[in-house]
Amino acid sequence: MQASGKQEDLGDCMDIDTNPVVSDIYVLYSSTSLYILVGLRDGRMVWSASDVRLFAGMVNGTHGALPLFGEATFVEVGKVPVSFASTTLQLQPSAHTVFMCSGLPYMIKAGRLSQLEITPCTGESNDLESIHCIVPLTTSADTESTGCEAGRFLATFSTGGASVLEVEFQARCSICPYPVDSEPRRVVVDPDTGMLLVASVVRPQDATDGVAFSTSCLKVIDPGTGSICAEVRFQPFELVCSLATWHIRGLKSYRYVCVGTTQFSEQTDGQSGLTRQAVGGRLVIYNLKPRRKPRKTQLSPDAGQNMLVDPGFELKYVWESDRNGPVSALSSLGDSYLVVAVSTTILVLKLDIVQRQLIECCECSLRFAATSIDVCGTNIVVGSKREAVNLLRFTPAQSDGTSERLDLVHSARFGANTADARFLASDLVAGVDHNGFLFVVGVPGDSVEFALDFVLGMHLGIPCSRLQVGRLVRRLDDCAHIVPWSGMPSMSSRSQAECLVVGAVSGAVWTLARISRDAFEVLGCLEQAMMDMPPLHPARPLVTKNDTLNRARGRNSVKPVGVIDGTFSTLFVDHLTDAERIDVVRSSPELMQKALTMSRSDTFTLDSPDPGAQAATIIVHLISALNRLSVC
Repeated sequence: MQASGKQEDLGDCMDIDTNPVVSDIYVLYSSTSLYILVGLRDGRMVWSASDVRLFAGMVNGTHGALPLFGEATFVEVGKVPVSFASTTLQLQPSAHTVFMCSGLPYMIKAGRLSQLEITPCTGESNDLESIHCIVPLTTSADTESTGCEAGRFLATFSTGGASVLEVEFQARCSICPYPVDSEPRRVVVDPDTGMLLVASVVRPQDATDGVAFSTSCLKVIDPGTGSICAEVRFQPFELVCSLATWHIRGLKSYRYVCVGTTQFSEQTDGQSGLTRQAVGGRLVIYNLKPRRKPRKTQLSPDAGQNMLVDPGFELKYVWESDRNGPVSALSSLGDSYLVVAVSTTILVLKLDIVQRQLIECCECSLRFAATSIDVCGTNIVVGSKREAVNLLRFTPAQSDGTSERLDLVHSARFGANTADARFLASDLVAGVDHNGFLFVVGVPGDSVEFALDFVLGMHLGIPCSRLQVGRLVRRLDDCAHIVPWSGMPSMSSRSQAECLVVGAVSGAVWTLARISRDAFEVLGCLEQAMMDMPPLHPARPLVTKNDTLNRARGRNSVKPVGVIDGTFSTLFVDHLTDAERIDVVRSSPELMQKALTMSRSDTFTLDSPDPGAQAATIIVHLISALNRLSVC
C-alpha cells in the first residue's frame, strides 16, 4: 500500500489567518456542493464549501490545494476539542449528515445553496454537556426498515460514564395543552419560579350574550405538570386588565404578583336595555410563596390510596387599593417602586417594608388614557390611546431631602391608538397600535427637543394587540447581517435584544429583526425590482398576493420607512426558478451592483462572466441565512 500527495497548510487552504491545532476532520457533500469540516482543539469548528465536481476531479487522480468558495466560516461550538462521528454504521458514512460534539452534541446536515444546517441536540439529561466521544449503533438498514430518521449512539462522558443516546434527526415541536377551564386573557411567566400566572375569565353556566357577566380569576399553573397550584377569584363585575410580577431582593426577598382590574356597574336603559359602564378599578397584590404543606392527590379511585405531590406554590393576599379608574398597566421600578397606570394618571408607589404598605410618592398626568407601561432604568415609556407613546423620567429621593419626582420629558409627534410599547434600548422605543401600525421612535439628540424622533414604521395590515422584545435562536452558522439593538443597560435582561415579536388579534405572529445597512439596501432594491417587473413575469403576480403589495406601498397614507417586507425575499427564494431570479437581478443594475459589493468573497466580482447569476446567488445566500433564524 502506497500513499502520495502534496502537503498543504490548513491556513493557506482555507484562508485562515492563524494555524490552529486540528482535532478532527470530516467531509460532507450534497448534489452540488462539498463541505470540509475541521474541528479544532480550542472548541471551534471551521468549514468551507467547494464545487463537488472539483473534488471529484481531485479524487480521480490529482492532488493539491482544494478550491473553496470564499473565506472559511468559524463556529464557536464548545470549550473542548471538536470531534465528528458518522450517523450510521455502514462501510460508506452518510454523505449528508454528521454528528459533532464538543461537550454538547450537534447534528450537521448539508443544506441548500452551499449552506450548512447546524442544530444543537437537546434532552432531559444533564450529562449531554460532558460528552467526550460518540460511536453510532444504528445501521443504514435499520434506519430504512423503521422508516424514521433516528439514530442510536454509544456516548462516553468526561465524568467516566457511558450510555446509549437516541437522536431524532427531524425537527420537532412539542405542544402541551393545559386545562385552564376558562378563557385566558393575560399570561405572565414568573422569572424566579417558572410558574405560569394566568388571568382568565370564567363565564357562568347560564351566560348568554349581553345578559350574564363573566368573573375573573388568577391561576398559578406548573408548566412541568400542567396542574393548577393556586387560584383566586375576584369580585363580581370585575375584570383583570393588567398583570405583573414584582420581586424585591434584600436581606429578605419578596415575590409579589400585582393585578390591576376594572370594575363595572350595570344600568338599565329603556332603549338599549342592559348596559355596563366602567366605574373604577382595584390594585391587588399577592405574595407568591411555596406551599407549606404538600397537597395530597388520589392515586387510584378504586384503591382509595393517596400520594404526596410537590408542595407547589400558593397565593397569599397582601394589599389592595381602590382606584377611581381602570388600572390598565403595571410595571415594577427597581426593588422599591411600582408604576401604575390609572386611566390618564401615572402613579409611582413606594413600598414601606417597616409599615408593610404602599405609599404614593409621585404622579404625572397625561392627556389620554394609558394602555401599556415598560421600564428601563429610571425611564418609563407609556403607550397612549391617541398620543402614541410618552417618555417619562423618574427621579428617586435625594439625600438632601428632595422627594421623588415623575416628569414627562418626551412625546411622539404623531397620533396612534397604541396597544403595546417596549424599550429596545435606553434611547429607543418600539410600539404597535391596534390597527397594525408598527413604529420605532428615538430620543432626540438635542435635549431641548420635546418630540421623539421617528426612526421607522410599517403597516402590518392586521389588527395587533401585543409586542415583545426577543432574542434570536440561531443555528451555529449565524448570520453576520443581524445587528443587535444597542444601548440597553448591562443589568437588563434585554441587553442582547435582537428582534421584535408582534402578536395579532387573529393569532398571527410577526417577527422583525434589525439587519445591517448592506443587507437592508440589497433587500430594498430587490423589493423594488420585483414590483417593477413586467406584468407577465412570474415575479410580478407574486407581489400582489397575500396583501404584500399593500404592506409595501403603505395603507391610508402610512408609508413604510426603514422597513423591508420579508415576504418579498421569501417569494424570491421559494417560488422563482434560477432563470427568473437572474431576470429580476439583471433588471436592476443598482441591485446587481449592491449585491456584488456586499459580498466579501473574491469569487464574486464585477468582472465575472455572468455577474447577474452570481449576484442572484449572493442574494439567495443572504435570504436563506435570515430565514433560518427563529425566536425565543
